[in-house]
Amino acid sequence: MSERSDEQLMLAFANNDAQAFETLYKRHKDAVYRYFLRHIGNPETSSELHQDLWLKVINSKQSYQIKAKFNTWMYTLAHNRLVDWYRRNNLEQQSFQANEDDNPIEGSTDWNPDDELQTMRLSKQLKTCIGKLPFEQREIFLLHQEASLKIPHIADMLQEAVEKIKSRYRYAIDKLRKCLEVIR
Repeated sequence: MSERSDEQLMLAFANNDAQAFETLYKRHKDAVYRYFLRHIGNPETSSELHQDLWLKVINSKQSYQIKAKFNTWMYTLAHNRLVDWYRRNNLEQQSFQANEDDNPIEGSTDWNPDDELQTMRLSKQLKTCIGKLPFEQREIFLLHQEASLKIPHIADMLQEAVEKIKSRYRYAIDKLRKCLEVIR
């Protein structure tokens, strides 16, 4: 039997298939958490937003309709939750600094201390550079890289023109390259 799509799983969950929700959650929980963490930089707040998002998914199960990819629908909810959090806390959609405790190495089989140290440095540098991006560019970069959403899906989600999203993504990539070159 082939693996069910996210959309099929969400519809099954709407029909009270708890295992379908568990599969969806396992597929997306880490990426969604990282999405919040990369925006806010605070693990506790990110965890709270992460939980809020999954409650929203659960509460939306009866009204869910396949109008877009599940990923697009879910990250639209995540984006809206993030924007609400910024507004509720009277914060600008700001940058953050990488958390010293973030460890990019999990489950590595060929452990090499030099490689691990280099990877940790690069990861921290990249997180710092991502945190310096303007919100709109960071949002698009993370949706594309962390959520694996395609540019047209991001444009639909944010209700923006595809060319505008492509432009913001290119600017984000350019700024990240320049930032990483400066850090080296």
